[in-house]
Amino acid sequence: MPSRSWLVLLAATVFIQVAANFMTQAVWVLAPALTSSAAVAPERIGDLAALVSLGSIIFFVFGGTLLLRFGSMRMIQAGILVTVASVGLLLFGSWPLMLLGNLMMGLGYGPSPPAGSDILARSVPPRQKALAFSVRQAGGPLGAMIAGATLPAIALAMGWRTALVVSAIVGIVCVMALQPLRAAVDATRQRDLQLSFRSMFGIASLLAPIRSMRLAPSLPSLTAAAVALALVHGSLSTFMVTYMTTEIGLPFTLAGITYSALQLGGMVGRIFVGWIADRVGTVIATLKVLAVTTTAMTLVMAAIQPTWPVALTLAVIVLTGIAATSWNGIHLAEVARLAPEGKVSEAASGSVFFTFLAYSLGPFLFSQAVSVVGSYGPVFAASALLGLVAGVALIFADRKAR
Repeated sequence: MPSRSWLVLLAATVFIQVAANFMTQAVWVLAPALTSSAAVAPERIGDLAALVSLGSIIFFVFGGTLLLRFGSMRMIQAGILVTVASVGLLLFGSWPLMLLGNLMMGLGYGPSPPAGSDILARSVPPRQKALAFSVRQAGGPLGAMIAGATLPAIALAMGWRTALVVSAIVGIVCVMALQPLRAAVDATRQRDLQLSFRSMFGIASLLAPIRSMRLAPSLPSLTAAAVALALVHGSLSTFMVTYMTTEIGLPFTLAGITYSALQLGGMVGRIFVGWIADRVGTVIATLKVLAVTTTAMTLVMAAIQPTWPVALTLAVIVLTGIAATSWNGIHLAEVARLAPEGKVSEAASGSVFFTFLAYSLGPFLFSQAVSVVGSYGPVFAASALLGLVAGVALIFADRKAR
């Protein structure tokens, strides 16, 4: 492949991450307005987060055949359009429709991780893979950061429904921009593959994530570490705005900026740790450091007080973003490295299936814990211990790899 071709595809996958996360993260950024409109408790936003992850999990289990048949780029485009449709359901302000819309939103996001991994694994030179995967994943917090910085202001000026419409327009523009790349990227798709109920929803599809763990000896332990880190990551992203408004007492727009600060840390951190992993030559060692820093910074997050200066709070949140949300790019790069040739999308779908299961359960369990304890701080402090769990799993992964 020509030297600049993979850079074009990398730029395309970054754009996909920006657009997809701008749409999905709009729900968390606008959480106080959505729950208020639906007349439910603020912590119920965790239910919506769980359904987004559940929708993606459903795709990871049953969507593998669609990726093979239609190609990675076409499935990404289709997924974004499903997400656009899901935004339409949120506009009604009805809690049942919000639940359905967020399940659809997860289905729409589902193709992005395995399809993006497949595109980069086939195009990026080996020595740049960790950095390329991390740069791609940096598009996620960039999209969320833009959402946090703009959508609350739009919501206050023109209403939260207008803010959601803006997010849908971004998705439509993304689909149109990707079309010129579709033919080349999906040239190897299996056009003759027959689609049937059995091939998509049979027992083989249901067991595919479990079978994928057999593709490499260290993949189960690596995935276990990702699950622990995702439990922390998902809770931080889902409850940041609600935590800042209801417990720390920040205004809605300023709470949106704190969310952007978390995403800024994640964006910068992903690029930095990807570069470090390529220089050091080992992703596992880099992930071990991130596991420890996740515990440390989540504990600091739990200690934030309403009396703290805003600048100090923002600095803590940026550092937390670097420590606790920058792991997934190099995780996917390591999964792609471990996977046998031609099995990257299968390995990525399997590992991300379990990761998104954590993204689904984490906010739900966090929400229930807050309801019982009555405060966010102690629950954040308890979740910090999951970083140490990830560190132990990575030690086992390292031993298996050796």
